[in-house]
Parts: sequence; C-alpha cells; structure tokens
Amino acid sequence: MKLAIAAASLGLLTANGASAADLTLTLRTQGSGGTIAVAVYANAADFRASRNPIATRVVPAPGGATSVTIPDLAPGRYAVGAFHDADRNGELTLWPVGLPREAYGFSRNARGRFGPPAFEAAAFDLPPEGTRQAITLR
Repeated sequence: MKLAIAAASLGLLTANGASAADLTLTLRTQGSGGTIAVAVYANAADFRASRNPIATRVVPAPGGATSVTIPDLAPGRYAVGAFHDADRNGELTLWPVGLPREAYGFSRNARGRFGPPAFEAAAFDLPPEGTRQAITLR
C-alpha cells in the first residue's frame, strides 16, 4: 500500500464559492524521526487504491502527538490515511511478506484485514464549521 505524498490538485471550494472547512488531525505515533505523510480522500475507489488524494501533507514526526490542519476543504464526506515515513523514502515500507514495516493508521482508527479498511469504516463528515480527527499510527 502506498499513500500518495505528491501535491494533489486542490479544487477544494465548491463551484458556487460556498464555505470551506478546516480538518484538524492529531496523529499519534510511538516512533520519532522521519515524517508523517497524510492523504485525504473523497471517495471509496481512490481511498482503497491510495490514489488521487484531494489533499496531502508531510510533517515532521517528533514522536508522541503531532497536529496538522488541512484548511479549505469543501464540506462533505472524507477518509484519511497516514503513515510514519521513518526512513523518509516517500512510501510505506513493507516487509518481504508484504506487511507494513512502518506505522500507519486511518481516520476513525479504522483497521483493514488485508490492506486498507473500507472507505465507510474510515469515513467521517466534515461540516462547514470544520472538525477534528485523532489517528493512532500502529
């Protein structure tokens, strides 16, 4: 599984110029060093395939809790995936058997069995006034 960390195209305000909301994430990890990569998805197909995020961020990973705000999202339904890129190679490093070697997590702390969880398990509503999500990277 790879989370895209390249810059995403950000057509984030609705077509009629309606309000935009802020998503504030608290990311918890036991490890320190490297970075935490975050990707926000607006639909199940992109979330499941880890492609076409509507917003991405890469922030330092000092250990413990890290806060990041993603501003100006259109109110709607989203899911977030994040991972601790301890080796700073830009992707989730895997063991030879295909299991993640680096800590990762999803909004609502959803867990998948063989890959990411279903979009609906991780999805949350972002109201016009914004919201907060806490994600524990394991």
